Amino acid sequence: MAAYEHCTVEKDGKLLIVTINRSDRMNAVHPPANEELAQVFDDFAADPELWVAIITGAGDRAFCAGNDLRWQAEGNRLTVPATGFGVSPRAGTSTSR
Repeated sequence: MAAYEHCTVEKDGKLLIVTINRSDRMNAVHPPANEELAQVFDDFAADPELWVAIITGAGDRAFCAGNDLRWQAEGNRLTVPATGFGVSPRAGTSTSR
């Protein structure tokens, strides 16, 4: 399993546990984290051995504050993977197994 900078990924049988690891920003998602999450969930969708994914956030202040507005305010460009912000499913795709 690949190592990620902005999240951790753990397999437990047929379960995948994904933890957004940006507690200093209340796990807000910025483009680099969004790209990582897109890859994690693309890999999940392609793995027939995994049935369920749980996404959680590091720390005790927030699960995920959503878009990292500070990232944008600092002048960084907002980009979104083809799969959508926060790994929202694309229209017409199915996540059922």
